[in-house]
Amino acid sequence: MLLAAFSGALAIGYNLNNSPSNNGSKASASVPPSPTSTSPSPSETPTPEEPTNRSPTELRIFVATSLANVVRKHAQERFERENNARILLNLGGSDTLYQQIASGSPADIYLAADFKWTMKLKTDRLLDNNQYWNFTTNQLIVILPADNPKKVTNLLDLARPHTKIVVAACTVPVGKYTNMTLTNIQKTWSNRSDPTFKGPQWEHYRDRVMSNIVSYEPTASYVVTKVLMGVCDAGFAYITDVKSQGPKLQYVEIPQSVNTIGTYGIAIIGNTGCRDLSVKYVQFWLSKEGQELLADFGFGQSAHVLGETR
Repeated sequence: MLLAAFSGALAIGYNLNNSPSNNGSKASASVPPSPTSTSPSPSETPTPEEPTNRSPTELRIFVATSLANVVRKHAQERFERENNARILLNLGGSDTLYQQIASGSPADIYLAADFKWTMKLKTDRLLDNNQYWNFTTNQLIVILPADNPKKVTNLLDLARPHTKIVVAACTVPVGKYTNMTLTNIQKTWSNRSDPTFKGPQWEHYRDRVMSNIVSYEPTASYVVTKVLMGVCDAGFAYITDVKSQGPKLQYVEIPQSVNTIGTYGIAIIGNTGCRDLSVKYVQFWLSKEGQELLADFGFGQSAHVLGETR
């Protein structure tokens, strides 16, 4: 249940014994619920007040690169000033960040582009109170160079021979979601027994697109960079990348029926030395205000509406 003090928080119960078999879901499927039923709470024993002229408290936050812009905006415009804090961001692929934390790298908070990785830290018993929260979503879109030299106008064009495509490696969330989406398209639009069958031109679609891939990148931001540089004809990235790049890119939308929704997780690391400050940071992203800021950057809301109890 959501605590009354944090009525704006996103919070849903999660049963590990009934966890989903995959860690991204088709848009038509339900998004996996968040594992923790309440917002994080401050320590029972409050930290004594310190002089206001003390040095800023450093907060080490490990962040998936797709969240970089919105996290920086929040840190620079509000959180650091209001809390006399200094945010130290470690940006990277969610899998790499997980490995760093599991190996003992000092960290206070982890924001992953796939809740799979926060759930793994829970299994490893490396989280504060053994809790994490699913706090936002993202989905895929095909991005194109501004001049679009291959004249790509639809998803079928990606299967044309000699179309150079860049994707992220399958070990990172955006790469996994790309593979799932291509598989969804091939299984439905080329399946004559499926009600969404679109014709024989979609047969072996995933295989033909995969044969056009010229590079596997470590993060979504690398895919965006390659497309911006014009070294490829198309790339699979997050819809938030289109919003942040504006007219520098063209794009082709992926229908909801075959697209993959990525669910993001957030957690406080168990050995944090700044627990109360970490709690404040996480509470912001679970609040209505935090969700509105995420929406401004193109992110989606959790599957459950704000204020819903469960």
